[in-house]
Amino acid sequence: MKALREKLKEVKPEVEETIGYELTIQDTKEVAWEHYTAMREYSGLTLQDGNYNLEDVMKSVLDAYETRYNQIVKEHENGDRWVSYDLTGEHMLTLEEDLAGLDRAYHMRLANLAGYIVCQQTNDGSKFFHSANMKKDAAEQKEYRDTAVSMMERAQKRFLEMREKTDYKEGVAKSIIWDIMSNDMIFVEKTRELFAKTISYNAFS
Repeated sequence: MKALREKLKEVKPEVEETIGYELTIQDTKEVAWEHYTAMREYSGLTLQDGNYNLEDVMKSVLDAYETRYNQIVKEHENGDRWVSYDLTGEHMLTLEEDLAGLDRAYHMRLANLAGYIVCQQTNDGSKFFHSANMKKDAAEQKEYRDTAVSMMERAQKRFLEMREKTDYKEGVAKSIIWDIMSNDMIFVEKTRELFAKTISYNAFS
């Protein structure tokens, strides 16, 4: 029996030591979530009565982004920002890390925007699902959503360019959205048609 035990020791593999992995704020996306929550709350303040359309929603999203951007820059006037998160604990964030998190949060809000448009487009479900051209309608609806998101991405880029200029003044977000939308009258007309039918279903958050 003793010889058997010794033999088993020879063939039994050694248990490898568990390698620990420390979560980072990049893994948990806690910076992005902080900014996403702040932007969502801000938009909620500007879209309270429920009587709004897509232009109002798009302006609200970019306005919240501009507001949060300026808050972040101000908080970094004296250096890195101290934060404390549930999963990763305490950290010092650089301005670059903070703004990168804000960028991710902005694109999360654009995903919300796309979902909101889907809800508006499918409110009249009986008409959509009984359409003889359902595939064509679905393609047109996706094109409309993609156009809205693309406009928001262009608006973000334009804001960042304006933000770097010496004559920048807070509050330009809403005018940026209107300028971009007004140069695409087909989109504007489709927006009017869409919200003329679905105005009572507004619920963006």
